[in-house]
Order: sequence, then structure tokens, then C-alpha cells
Amino acid sequence: MTGLVTLVDEGQNYIEFDIICDIINAVRPSGLAGWRGTRIINTDFEIGDQLKIDLQWDDYDCPLNHKIVSINVTEVTGDAWLVANMSDVPALYTNPTTNLDHWAYVVSCNGIPFYFDCVSAPAVAAANALLSTDKIPSVLLDILDGMQLVGESSPTGSNVVANIVDRLMTIFGNRTIDEGIIAHETTHPWAQDKWGSTTPPADTDYIAAINSGEPPVSEYAKTSPGEDLAETIRMYVMNKGKLLIIAPLRYAVVDRLMTDPSYYG
Repeated sequence: MTGLVTLVDEGQNYIEFDIICDIINAVRPSGLAGWRGTRIINTDFEIGDQLKIDLQWDDYDCPLNHKIVSINVTEVTGDAWLVANMSDVPALYTNPTTNLDHWAYVVSCNGIPFYFDCVSAPAVAAANALLSTDKIPSVLLDILDGMQLVGESSPTGSNVVANIVDRLMTIFGNRTIDEGIIAHETTHPWAQDKWGSTTPPADTDYIAAINSGEPPVSEYAKTSPGEDLAETIRMYVMNKGKLLIIAPLRYAVVDRLMTDPSYYG
């Protein structure tokens, strides 16, 4: 469930829960903020029912004394394909990156499994991006064995949008991603397969393009040659015309890398 649920007791004391994929994202009054991150275990939401929460540390699931008086489910635009093709029921699995358990649905996006906790705008966006085989080069999609959308932050920092471990891409914090993010993340293992390193070798045409004085495509690209390549491929996927204008040398190398497997780079 994703939306706003309001509870009221007989004394007209209220509690409001902002719920994203059955997880409490925010709660009012603010004194109850400790419930953030707690899972809602109701499968149906009806006026007059009690809301049940998973205490996590115990087998006992706690029903709240307040009764549900208002339910506002968040509508998800463009979810028809996802709803029609996803598994009927979620299955329990452990996120290999965070070691946290999830009840997740799965849908096959052109043969690549995509795991997600519930139908939401970020899930729809991620599935649509994964289906964009006309935009993402096949050499990058071939790297992916699966993709998952999770609510928790990356163990390496809350600013991390996504990563890939053992060919499984994880999107953290229920963030909304596009084809460019997938291209960026898959570039790293693709480069590792091609050169034995996520950084292009010193004798490649790509490093020559960097050394030519041509400007990098983003601020993040300045952090390392490997991120320079990933950011350039991200722009190659999202806006070829812009990349050709601002970095024609990089464009020429990347275009050939993405279309000619025999090209060293």
C-alpha cells in the first residue's frame, strides 16, 4: 500500500501515516516518529479496521487501538503494463547488498527480472527504463542478471542512488531512475569485463579523448576516468545530440564501443 492512512481513537486523538510500499515513511504527531521504517502488515484497508504493524523484534504483530477513518491511496500513473505482467503474490527474498528481507513482486523486463516491494511510481519508472531496449545498448543490458528497487539506503551512504553487485543492480531509497542511470551503473561491470578494470587503460582512444582537453560531460565525471566514461555513456543513452556537441571525441569512441565488440576503445 502507498498512500495516507488516518486513525482516530474514541477520544478523537488522531495518527496519520504516510506509507510507501507498506513501510511507514512519516507519521504525525511527530512524537511517534520512532515508527518510521516499520512495516504495515494489513492486506486490506477498510474504514473502521485496525492497522497492524510488524514489531520486527517479535512474532507478535501489534494492532493499533485507533480505528482507520480515512484512506487515501496514491494513484500510480502508467502502471498498466506492470500490473498486468507482475507475479500474483510477493515472495520473500534477502537483499544481497543490505542483507535485509523483502516481500517482493517480480516482473520480467525482456528477460531481466525486476524485483519491487509494491506498485509505485518509482517501480513503474524502473520497469519502463529496463524495457527501453531501443535506448540502452545491448552490450550493457547483457551485463544485468536482475534489478531490484528497495526502500532502504545503501550501506555505503544515503546519497548513493544505485549500484551493481554480482550483476544485480539495486536502486536505493525508492528513488526514481531512468535509462541513463541504468547505463551509468552497467558501464562499470561492462568495463571490468572488457579491460579488467572499471577505468579505461592508458592506451585507449577514450583516455586520449580525456587528455585532449575536451570538457567532461558533468561534474561527477571529473572524479575519475571510470566515472567520466560512465557519465558519457549515460548522456549517450539520454541525449546523443547533446553529447555530440559538447564532447565529439568522447562520442565517437563511445558510439563505436557500444556497437563494435571488437573495438578496443
